[in-house]
Amino acid sequence: MTVALLFFLVSSGFTDEHSTDGALHWVQERDQLWSVDSSDAGEAPNFFSFIRVISSSGGAGPVLQLGCQATSKGEHTLQAGIKLDPENTYEQAPKTRLRLLSTSGILTIGEDRKSERFQYHPDSSKITPFNRAVPKRLFNAVVRGDPVRLKVQNQTYDLEIPDADETFTRFAKICPMTNGGTFDQSIFDRSAVTQSDSAHAK
Repeated sequence: MTVALLFFLVSSGFTDEHSTDGALHWVQERDQLWSVDSSDAGEAPNFFSFIRVISSSGGAGPVLQLGCQATSKGEHTLQAGIKLDPENTYEQAPKTRLRLLSTSGILTIGEDRKSERFQYHPDSSKITPFNRAVPKRLFNAVVRGDPVRLKVQNQTYDLEIPDADETFTRFAKICPMTNGGTFDQSIFDRSAVTQSDSAHAK
């Protein structure tokens, strides 16, 4: 979804209280709740969208992001993004116009080696897979402890991926796309009430 893609490109890390400096770990970024409206004449939003993102931290190479999006329409998606340059500072001053390219790469997870297509945002050095099965493969790689190697743009990266720690487990539990994960839809009911109160206050 477009909202999730935009969040991946401009998001920056917000370390939670369980992070440990100097070791591989997952950090949870600030949850985002979006009100999505079309150009119709209705006053109420078309739907609400919740996004939670976790990022790998503590490694020297590319940063892996996993994102879960749930909407008030009952749609759920699991996404993945890889920031090739961990020192890139695009998020500190993102541009309003996105320049997106396409690129090919070889993604090897465990013994499973596949050619994949990615959407590439050169300003942030982030790539996101077109294949919706890739985020699931990367999520399962964390669970199983499988090594992950990426060859893209004539560079080969061995991703340093943290184990399934407390932050990862919390992410898995809230995401309906993971085995055993559930999402509390009532968060959208509370958002609708807030939107309504704001509208009446104007």
